[in-house]
Amino acid sequence: MRYKASHEKTSRDRARSEGFTLVELLVVIAIIGTLAALFSGNILTALKKGDEVSCTNNLKNIGQAAIAYSLDKRFFPVAKGKTPPAYESLNVLVNSNAGSGLSPEVFICPSSTDERAEKDSDGDFVLDEYSNSYAWLGKKTKAATDSGTILGCDDSIVDKENDIDENHDGFIIVVYADSSVKKLEESELAEGEALPKNLVGQEGGS
Repeated sequence: MRYKASHEKTSRDRARSEGFTLVELLVVIAIIGTLAALFSGNILTALKKGDEVSCTNNLKNIGQAAIAYSLDKRFFPVAKGKTPPAYESLNVLVNSNAGSGLSPEVFICPSSTDERAEKDSDGDFVLDEYSNSYAWLGKKTKAATDSGTILGCDDSIVDKENDIDENHDGFIIVVYADSSVKKLEESELAEGEALPKNLVGQEGGS
């Protein structure tokens, strides 16, 4: 009888030791919540930095291809018409020898909601306003232009008040005619302008 009671007590103690009490569970949840709060800011910052690096590489590749195009054609790629949409001008680049190595992913800023263009059975693709995140020259520009001329950039800056939540917050990344790529703060843009001079977005110009 004594043995049986002792055995039952040991079983109860073992069962209790194998589980968590409500207090212990709440303590664990509190610790996890605290750690998540501490690290979420750092994780978000790292993700944004990664998007910035990818976007910089995209524009670098587009810029280098555009320079190669200009050396052959004497002008940077721009579609026909008055200030054509950026995607139409970049399609001119894609369809040239200089831009044949560019992939659909290159035209998407990771911070945008745009989706890459689909390739057909021959591996070709066509950009449209939903598969291109970058603004581009809106008028014919000679290859011999000043190296400080901006060829392209992100086509928007985050603006919560106007429901714009794409690309980067407070800056755009630009590519110049010498293929250098830099960050341009929103405050450096001309007053009232969303893009650098001579550039157009996906809707083109008037």
